[in-house]
Amino acid sequence: MSKIKGEFPSRRNFLKTGILTGGGLIINPQILANYKAGNIFTSDPTQCSYAPPGEYIKDHSFLFHDGWWHFFSISGTQGFYHGYNGNEETVSWSISNDLINWQFRGHVLHASQWPGSFDQHEVWAPFVFKGKDQFYMFYAGIIHPGRPMEYRKLGHDHPWVNKGHREAMGLAVSKDLTYWDKIADFKNGLSVEGRDAHVVYDEEKKRYLLYSTIETHQANVSQSKDLINWESLGICIEFPRLDPGGNYGATTKGISNFLHAAESLHVLRHPLTGKWVIMGNWQYAISDDPTDFHGGEVREFNRNLNGKIVDMGFACEILNLNGNWYRSGVFGRRDYWKLGFTQIEWADDAAFYIVKPSILSE
Repeated sequence: MSKIKGEFPSRRNFLKTGILTGGGLIINPQILANYKAGNIFTSDPTQCSYAPPGEYIKDHSFLFHDGWWHFFSISGTQGFYHGYNGNEETVSWSISNDLINWQFRGHVLHASQWPGSFDQHEVWAPFVFKGKDQFYMFYAGIIHPGRPMEYRKLGHDHPWVNKGHREAMGLAVSKDLTYWDKIADFKNGLSVEGRDAHVVYDEEKKRYLLYSTIETHQANVSQSKDLINWESLGICIEFPRLDPGGNYGATTKGISNFLHAAESLHVLRHPLTGKWVIMGNWQYAISDDPTDFHGGEVREFNRNLNGKIVDMGFACEILNLNGNWYRSGVFGRRDYWKLGFTQIEWADDAAFYIVKPSILSE
């Protein structure tokens, strides 16, 4: 069984000298120079425990640019949730040069608050992608008129009123990652079904693919040549429902809705086999065709390390730093969530195995 641990993958040239993020493969000359000189920076992202002051983080995205990691997340106030007015109505932006120590820089995308707009009340699940001449932020725009006033700090025990709730995909563009110009249709958003976007580039067919969550267990895939105009190719996978009594770590104990299998999708080529891997919160599937995962076996991630189930959090992204691989996650007590990283290694008979848990998994 072949594995990758602590070194650059040798079987995929496109990964040898880069950092893989949601925005694609980013070549970092300084890291490459250090690697050739044998001076590898020994940052340990598993020590990360971060949320902006007074806030929680949730679905998120990373982009490496100008020597800094840029972290974009749903923004919520600790102890509350999006059933409260004022919560999850903006996207937080933080930066770091080691994935451990973060600087909170502010909020960069906001709900419009305009009646009739597709993102009037909330903005969820930002995904940032670096294009040829600008940056693209895909997000879920929310209409949710039923958020009754509540003075008590009840968190998720505050009633959820579903009447009038609507979700649509949005898109904003930026030249500098700080000012974002919304370009989707004011009323309907993008012509993409679902939420929780994840975008990859399919080199073989010279197209962009956007994966989105449908309800809780299906994923849709759309294609585009320009990142703006999208054509739906249909449902690419349906994840089976998880056992609500299963052990998925302390973060999700007693919170059955976080077992939604197809939320927070992440798609990439397997660094060892070159096949496409689609990942939900707790499951994955592998295929030769990035638009069709129906024929492959859906498997749960191996969450076991030394005979113990490891909490990996939810809403993952996969990153490579100095040849080491990490799965990000949302960890901790409900409505007080923080960012953490689990170190992983790839294997050709599966997705990945855990090397080192996040400090937040304990």
